[in-house]
Amino acid sequence: AARARGAARGARGGGRAAGRGGGPGLRAQVSGVQKQRRLAANARERRRMHGLNHAFDQLRNVIPSFNNDKKLSKYETLQMAQIYISALAELLHGP
Repeated sequence: AARARGAARGARGGGRAAGRGGGPGLRAQVSGVQKQRRLAANARERRRMHGLNHAFDQLRNVIPSFNNDKKLSKYETLQMAQIYISALAELLHGP
């Protein structure tokens, strides 16, 4: 039955390549479009990460630290910010 359906499709011209104008040219266009989209997505991600890293640098600059020689990691920066904010809140609200 499957063979008969396949033969009928072939006779009608409903196969994969028929009527679509496919071929290497279309495939190259599609891959070119995909490459452009990927390049654009990569550029957006680089901008996003640059902004995030800039924000971490600004946060590092306002957090008091003991060792200014070593740059705090992102995780350490968030930990120190949490400790610093808690200390400031305690000063504000009292013991």
